Amino acid sequence: MREIKRIDFQNGLRLLMEKRPNTKKAALLIGVKVGPVNENDKISGISHFNEHLLFKSNRYRTTRQIIEDLEYSGTIVNAYTTWKYTAFYAKTPYRELNNVIQILFEAATNFNYREDEFELERQVILTEIQNYINSPEKYSILGLFIPTLFKGTALERKIEGTVKSITLMKKNDLEKFKKRFYKPNNMVISICGRFDERVLLEKIGDTFGSMKRGGSVKDENIEIKNKKLYREERRKDINQMYLALGYRVPGYQSDDYFKLDILSSILSEGLSSRMFYELREKRGIGYSVGSLYHPFGKEGMFFTHVDGFDPSRLNETKETILKIFENLKNKKIPEREFRGTKKLIISRYDDKLENITDRAILMLESEFYNIPFDFRKKNKLIKGVSKYDIMSAARDYLDENYTLTILKQDDRV
Repeated sequence: MREIKRIDFQNGLRLLMEKRPNTKKAALLIGVKVGPVNENDKISGISHFNEHLLFKSNRYRTTRQIIEDLEYSGTIVNAYTTWKYTAFYAKTPYRELNNVIQILFEAATNFNYREDEFELERQVILTEIQNYINSPEKYSILGLFIPTLFKGTALERKIEGTVKSITLMKKNDLEKFKKRFYKPNNMVISICGRFDERVLLEKIGDTFGSMKRGGSVKDENIEIKNKKLYREERRKDINQMYLALGYRVPGYQSDDYFKLDILSSILSEGLSSRMFYELREKRGIGYSVGSLYHPFGKEGMFFTHVDGFDPSRLNETKETILKIFENLKNKKIPEREFRGTKKLIISRYDDKLENITDRAILMLESEFYNIPFDFRKKNKLIKGVSKYDIMSAARDYLDENYTLTILKQDDRV
């Protein structure tokens, strides 16, 4: 296994490097430790708004020049925002790496947006918000369940913000916010693939390594405590029901991380999973069913969802899910199911490990989230989890103190 090299620059910037010499490309990821957890209601969505403006005009190039200089060199570029960090990345032919680093540096240090581009992107984001509101499958989770589960914490804010916050946000708000958080000691750069280490270090040093250090950013502590919560929302534009049921749970640093990961997979990994079989195959309930274990760092969420089912079958749906939970707590998992689920998890994770962009993301998140295990050894660690571990995790976490949200038709006159 090749070494992952880490370089700490004097200004606090961290660089993580993993060579994969058999590829023709490099995946370069710039991560900034900022997201909705660093916002307030007035500026909700500002991290995501800044992400949208990263590849807009700056003092060096116009928007069109930026896109052409990247794409016409064979580079694929994109960006995304999570609750705790923002990232922008490029997958590029290795000979183009220096030029790509320069363009990404210019994007990261652009603190003066054009008014017309700012206003146009505001409309794009408002459309994005409306699109997920108009998608009951997405809204049921992102707009209803997660804000209810994490009510009163920094994680209840939506990544995209709200129609009100985006409408009222000013260009100066974004520029000030970006200046505060886009500092080298709040950034991690990860690169995976083919590159010349000496040339890379020189270019990173001349660009991101030359930035001035900023103030420290405080981590948000989210209490991992559950109480029984119920919330429903009615809408006139739907005629089916959407259910989510779940919990706050520990994240990457917990000894139970792998148990929860496997537990979620037993519930919903593939067509052989328990949720799919019990709800869709046996009862014809729901179009999309499943579960998700999503760590945010020290904390995470574990939930099941059933999308698009007959409202008259609500109690049957909920009771079926709770019965699946009880079986996991009290009945030994059949050997074939247990071994098969592990193989499926490992197979899908292997697909990630073969992708240099995914590896760069895994390196970045390992640093940001202070993950205590080497992501390249995850498959081996999964193999070490026993059936008893899964039963124990089910008993510890799948209790009666769940959050339940329902999105349903408003049939009131």
